[in-house]
Amino acid sequence: MFCGFNEATVKYYEAIGRENTKTAHQANALLYTEGIKEPLEALYFALHAYFERLDSDLLHAKRRCVSSAYNDARFCGSAPIKEYCYVRFKLERPGGKNAPGFFFDASLDGYKYGLNIYNMDARGMEKLRSYMLDNRSFATDIIRKFNDARLLKVCGDLYKRPNYPDENDILREWLEHRRISFVQEESLNARFFKPVLLDDIRASFDSVRDVYFMIKEAVISP
Repeated sequence: MFCGFNEATVKYYEAIGRENTKTAHQANALLYTEGIKEPLEALYFALHAYFERLDSDLLHAKRRCVSSAYNDARFCGSAPIKEYCYVRFKLERPGGKNAPGFFFDASLDGYKYGLNIYNMDARGMEKLRSYMLDNRSFATDIIRKFNDARLLKVCGDLYKRPNYPDENDILREWLEHRRISFVQEESLNARFFKPVLLDDIRASFDSVRDVYFMIKEAVISP
């Protein structure tokens, strides 16, 4: 059962922040187990049950959804140990491109959760825009419902110049994004250390579920 993160979470990342080496990780193995591995796996299993009801296409093995302790040595040789952790459920896509997925990330800087489109390229965003323009009323209703919930924020770079000045205000806000994601960011507040964190995450995922299915339909279309 997920009970939130704990003091060992903070102590482990503080230790790795002071010395990012495999030796430091091994020396703080108990902190890692108690503060990262156990709560992260508990969160994974709780969310696995959630996504089993939402969309089984998102389900993957734990090793693909839960972060490990080690960075990829090909890219992070000077920092072999992750100073963050995550749980991610992504849609399987050819080459991993334009894959909508739900996520939870945490580090000493804070935590965040929401819906992202992983490895998104211009083609993926163009397909999403085309879908919204072909289904204006449907997309507007979904965006309005998302806005009313006020649990996640729309993030991503905007075009410097308006490209859709004649569209309705609700639809235009999303169309003008070069990239788009839906995120809530927090400091390591009291809720991070309590079971209620799971309720926060689930409620936010509920608020963006229709957006997920719209993106899924858009990106998998020919």
